[in-house]
Amino acid sequence: MNYLRLFIIAALGLGLLSFHEYFFGFGELQYNEKTRKIEVSIAVTGHDFEQYLEEKGVEIPPLEECVNQPVHLNKIEKEIRLGFEAKEENQKLQFDLIGMEVNNKDQAIFYLTSREMERPDELVIRFDLLMNYFIKQQNKLTVFNDGKKEFYSFLKTGPERKISL
Repeated sequence: MNYLRLFIIAALGLGLLSFHEYFFGFGELQYNEKTRKIEVSIAVTGHDFEQYLEEKGVEIPPLEECVNQPVHLNKIEKEIRLGFEAKEENQKLQFDLIGMEVNNKDQAIFYLTSREMERPDELVIRFDLLMNYFIKQQNKLTVFNDGKKEFYSFLKTGPERKISL
């Protein structure tokens, strides 16, 4: 019986020391021919993003309470812009946060759209969101292009990638 208690205490202790070892962000990007805009969604673990914002001194309520709250969405948009950027021919594209949701799996999903533009042939994407805070952060981007999917990985050692559209 003492071994069982010891095992439970050790397991709980390890869980408290390291809730999870790896951190991931997932993005999707596509050019919408109808609206002539680039559409992006970025998904991260909600409590990781909240911890990141708290560490940076960005004061917001829990993410669930930020949905449809322009004051809080503006703060979130600013932080996402620091961790996700697209350039066409060395010109930085402007992305606006048009909405967000937090699902019951603690996943925060942010929806961004560019300004109206011609379809670019190529973009340089920097996707280092949360990488300065979580050492093991990895971000993945799925690009939808003419009915095909292309996958790109972004690491702290390689936060930028050139993609074709």
